[in-house]
Amino acid sequence: MSTSVAIAVITFRRPALLHGLLTSLQAQELPEDSDYAIRIVVVDNDAEGTAAAVVRGFDQPRYPIESVVEPEPGIPFAREKSVELCWNDDALVFVDDDEVAPPGWLATLLHTWETSGADVVTGPVKGNLPPGAPPWNHYSDVHDSTGKHTTGEELRKAYTNNTLVSRRVYHSITPGFHPAFRYTGSSDLHFFLRVHRAGFRIVWCEEACIAEEVPAGRTTLRWLVRRAFRSGSGDTISRLLIRPGAVSYLLVLAYASARVVSAIGYALAGLLLGRKTHLLKAVRRFFSGVGSLAGIVGINHDEYRERHGAEHWPDGGEPVPGDLAGGTGPESARLADRRR
Repeated sequence: MSTSVAIAVITFRRPALLHGLLTSLQAQELPEDSDYAIRIVVVDNDAEGTAAAVVRGFDQPRYPIESVVEPEPGIPFAREKSVELCWNDDALVFVDDDEVAPPGWLATLLHTWETSGADVVTGPVKGNLPPGAPPWNHYSDVHDSTGKHTTGEELRKAYTNNTLVSRRVYHSITPGFHPAFRYTGSSDLHFFLRVHRAGFRIVWCEEACIAEEVPAGRTTLRWLVRRAFRSGSGDTISRLLIRPGAVSYLLVLAYASARVVSAIGYALAGLLLGRKTHLLKAVRRFFSGVGSLAGIVGINHDEYRERHGAEHWPDGGEPVPGDLAGGTGPESARLADRRR
């Protein structure tokens, strides 16, 4: 029997970008002797189902495309829906709707999965900067994760922007995506931290690189600061949800403090040596450390609620008293109290 692999895409009102991604996925070619059954699952987080028109535009596609609406706003709900739809596939591949897969990307990802025997295979994302992007974007790695690891290197975490997950993983780590992160992101970090903690192997594949379209709004220092803060807070909240207790609080406090101290070191080195890369690392580490400290009391930056507008959210976009209020128990997004 063929090995069934589903490519899962979640989207929200980005038809042009979604069309570009689906076009690149349909262009993927596999070796003639491979025995894979590939399909694409699009989960539209827009209750109006705007992605359906994009999917209908692909007449007789090489790989079948299924489009489903998840009306409950929030990335965890859409990701959980993806897992539900791909439950019987041998593996699912998570990609973002603002990405474009270059030729050979899928074949490379699958080859690494075959040869490594890993439970999870993840690869880098390289951003395509818009014209006029501030100079610091070109020498920073904030939009480019290539070269950070070598193929076959085992990692402790991953994200859903370019990652293959074996069925045994999402059958074991369930529910997968916690509703505490519906406004802030980091539900994928929380998931993969649990995957690693459960003993599954996460392996890097440098050659399975995917491209991302970087909007102008993500090229500002203001965005960099907010993203660093959100990442730090999301990391802390993830770890405290996985392992609550005094020991975990002390560990994340030590980690956050170390980030702030290292930021000061990078800032001094950058000023003395005149290295802009060190100064950028200082900014990211400092606000990541501050975010980690804020995460101890459940504070995070509601990036997705802010981006999509208050009218999209069930609570009208009003502030949440600590993002852990979005769902604190072990229940899945599908069973959580959606009115919260």
